[in-house]
Amino acid sequence: MRLALPLLAVLVTVLLAGSVAAVASARPSPPVSVRDLRSLVDHYRTVTWTYQRAAHWRRTPTAYVERRSRDREYLEWSIGTWTRRADLAQRAALARIERRTAVRLPEAPRLHARLSRRVAYNRRLALSLRRIYPGAVPQSFARAGVRTGRETLRLWQKRSALAAVAVAAHVVAGPPVPGWLSDAFQCIHRYEGAWTSNTGNGYYGGLQMDIAFQSRYGGDFLNRWGTADNWPVWAQIQAAAVAYQSGRGFYPWPNTARACGLI
Repeated sequence: MRLALPLLAVLVTVLLAGSVAAVASARPSPPVSVRDLRSLVDHYRTVTWTYQRAAHWRRTPTAYVERRSRDREYLEWSIGTWTRRADLAQRAALARIERRTAVRLPEAPRLHARLSRRVAYNRRLALSLRRIYPGAVPQSFARAGVRTGRETLRLWQKRSALAAVAVAAHVVAGPPVPGWLSDAFQCIHRYEGAWTSNTGNGYYGGLQMDIAFQSRYGGDFLNRWGTADNWPVWAQIQAAAVAYQSGRGFYPWPNTARACGLI
């Protein structure tokens, strides 16, 4: 018994120490400050307004009540409200861009998906939009350079929203290519070549446009990106649509248009 008592004391001490450590590790993280909650409201409101601009929606009005409030429940409700508004505006803006550019953008995850998925999606989206306009992604843009995952998410949310506005302003400001006409050129492309085609025969891209054609119907694209094999798909289709609507119809593609049943 004399030997057992010291052993029992040691065992009790170890168990108590483990319990204390478990309690300490189970302590909740400190609550988010009121200041940080207000900042989140500001962030999602700004993202909402930016995407609304890209979607050509009227900006949601606000009284900025949260900037004076210290009510945590109200601030958390405001964050949720503006997050949902940002999501709706984003989906509307991206759908509009997809319709007018014939570019397939990344598919969005659920609104409250894992943080890593939302970060990855917003980064892919921002890079995809930059490739539409201005057509290049500098290394400085592709990097994040922030400390936490949530900071990274907010950074890419801002960048993707601003990139959507740039596309809306510089690419889809004019009348969209009608869906049936875009489908017609998609069919012609299947018989002509890859969108990146440059075989040295004097014709470029998925619709095999020569330099004179590119200069006349897509001069801005030619100046910006070089020959049509470097243009995004939407730009190649838009130049072809301009030619069609100028009165040339499908005759620049006599054989492939005939194969598509267009002439």
